[in-house]
Amino acid sequence: MAGQYEANLHDGSIIERIRECIFLTFLGTRSLEDLIKATENDKTELTELKQRLTDRTANINVIGTLVVSGCAAFLTTSPPTNFANWLHLFPYVCIGTAIGCAMLSVVTGLGLLIVLNVLDPKLLKKVQRNILKKVLFLMLLMMPLTFLGAAAICVFVAWIGAAWYGVIFGIKLAMTMGCLLFFFTLFMAVAVIY
Repeated sequence: MAGQYEANLHDGSIIERIRECIFLTFLGTRSLEDLIKATENDKTELTELKQRLTDRTANINVIGTLVVSGCAAFLTTSPPTNFANWLHLFPYVCIGTAIGCAMLSVVTGLGLLIVLNVLDPKLLKKVQRNILKKVLFLMLLMMPLTFLGAAAICVFVAWIGAAWYGVIFGIKLAMTMGCLLFFFTLFMAVAVIY
């Protein structure tokens, strides 16, 4: 079994699976080459892809904007609970970081919408031929969702930090158990997929 794992590691199949997962998450296809082949043969495929990416990016921008406004409202009001220490510096730093990440998500989403408006097969071929353009294009596709995920993690960490700086042991225990369960579930999902 261990020998088979090492063989899979060396032949690139695990790397390929991770790469395919990233592309499926951010592009909706297994690779940029598959995307270009699909759009070369069928113009409706390109139109559908542009519409799908535009809708997804618009949704990310709406959620990012809501995160910014929600976090800003949190920072400007009195603490919402008495069982967590929201007056400590750590939750405020995390909430401020969440605002920054959410704003970056919205800004990169707007940049992606601009690129999607001019996306055509010629541009996709240019992107495929030039490694710098390919990397920049893929980064632009990934940035809105990545920054929004980072904002969500920062808000989650702020909640955990505020509870841990609080005085109620039961809340601390519940937050710890919840985090352990979350990471265990995440580990199980990754182990099943890969």
